[in-house]
Amino acid sequence: MSSGPPTTPLDELAVTGPLDRSSTWTLALGLTFLALIVLAIAFDRVTAKGVLLVGFLSIALAYLIVPPMQLVRERFPGPSRPSRLAAAGIIYLFVAAIVVPIWLAWGAKIGSQVPDVAREVPRQVGRFVQRLRASEQWHERFTVDAHTRGLLRRFSSGLSERVEVEVREVASEVLSGRRIVPWLASVPILAFVLVVRWKAFHRSAARGLPTPHLQWRTDQFLRQVNMVLAAYTRAQAISALLIGTVCGLFFVFLRLPNAAMLGIVAGLLELVPIAGPLAVAISATSVAAPGQVAVVLAFLGGLRIVQDYVVYPRLIRRAMHLHPLAVVAAIWAGAALGGVVGVCLAVPTVGILRVARRQWREYREVEQLIAIRTPRVS
Repeated sequence: MSSGPPTTPLDELAVTGPLDRSSTWTLALGLTFLALIVLAIAFDRVTAKGVLLVGFLSIALAYLIVPPMQLVRERFPGPSRPSRLAAAGIIYLFVAAIVVPIWLAWGAKIGSQVPDVAREVPRQVGRFVQRLRASEQWHERFTVDAHTRGLLRRFSSGLSERVEVEVREVASEVLSGRRIVPWLASVPILAFVLVVRWKAFHRSAARGLPTPHLQWRTDQFLRQVNMVLAAYTRAQAISALLIGTVCGLFFVFLRLPNAAMLGIVAGLLELVPIAGPLAVAISATSVAAPGQVAVVLAFLGGLRIVQDYVVYPRLIRRAMHLHPLAVVAAIWAGAALGGVVGVCLAVPTVGILRVARRQWREYREVEQLIAIRTPRVS
């Protein structure tokens, strides 16, 4: 076998034993959620995207909660150590103590300033396209021959048309997914449930299988999936931090209004592929001076190329041991099949499939070895 013999004897599994009532309910809830995903995918594409997006964000938030939760538990060693439920509750109360006063002070003002999405998105997209078209004359400031000028004009016009098509497609997808927005309120709740009940679901899923070998193999599969998703979340957080820092410094250098806030928004929206970077481009160009629009677009375009094809694939390679070409191919496939949500799910899906393939191959190898060594009864 490629990964060596099992480290835990099959007759000493920690996951063996009958299912208790709590484990049964946990397993039933997990299976129900999976059934809802299947039904959503089968009957309603928008609902399917909503369910998958909520699940993706819930898992990402759960992995962000776990490190501070572990710090809270380590502060109380021995019998006084709080449970996972109590520690997660402390984290949520701490966040609420920060967010609630801010919302009480500024929530009404923020809410009154949030425009209607159906009206504002087309308006902002139209304004962005106008500025994009106006920036096509950037090459006029250079003294070049007529042939070169014609090449630059065609290149600039073609690039503008391509960006315009992408922006309008993403805007259309955002508008079509407006009814998903209220679902996002369930993300903190689902993340809390995942943090508190994941170990119970892990045990339940393994115990529910008929043979010790399948139980152990399922236990290892879920452990490795847990590691893959944690590594992916860390890579996403590092990527968001890098983009936020670089964009913030560049916007400060250009002296754009609210440059620091634009940098923070760029980092946060990095977690939303395609739509996030386009929203940053629209926001930055809307506050930039006319002469700065081409510079901002060139910087953000170059940053996207470096980030998407150099930095991000290497972050994923270090975190999840996926080849950079596999990462790029997965993102392209996800964009083609599912748009924004497809890009969100592409890399973790490939990581999970890779783990599943390895576990299945090792399971078959063990089964074949047992079949060879087991004498036939005549």
